Amino acid sequence: MPTVRLATARQPGGGAARLDLMAPLDGLLILVRWLHALAAVAWVGGAIFYWLVLRPALRGGNQAPPTVAQAVAREFRSLVDACIGVLLVSGTILAASRLTSALVGVPYFAVLALKVTLALWMFWTARALRARRTGLSGQGSARRGLRYVAAALTSAQATLVVGVIVILLSDILRFLVERGLSG
Repeated sequence: MPTVRLATARQPGGGAARLDLMAPLDGLLILVRWLHALAAVAWVGGAIFYWLVLRPALRGGNQAPPTVAQAVAREFRSLVDACIGVLLVSGTILAASRLTSALVGVPYFAVLALKVTLALWMFWTARALRARRTGLSGQGSARRGLRYVAAALTSAQATLVVGVIVILLSDILRFLVERGLSG
């Protein structure tokens, strides 16, 4: 693969050293990784802002009209939908790129599998929350206790907690690759 060559420089021993910037594919992967991180931060960061700042403010003494809360929810759902699309496409590209590398082993694959599973659960939960809020969910014959557990597992709070865990798993994956580079 061709690389972009910046210049040559002299090494202390007198030989020339190459200063390569990166291969074009590396630049594309950096862009994809940046978009992936940006989508994750927008979704999880937006949820943190909602739960710690906006929700208490909307429920505080200065009650905003319900239309404000509905408009905020509608706009955030649009953001989440866009984030899901970006995360699916960029995550697929990044996983394919990394899994074809010699730097990954069983621990990396195991953490990646957990991250992907939790991310897919988040995507499904976002859809379930939308269906629940828009009245599209079916009225099954599940018992009351089972419905409570299902509602708790598919709540916005649970999605936020899982999102934070997914970001932690991303850092663990980066650590595993860096360890593979140094060892």
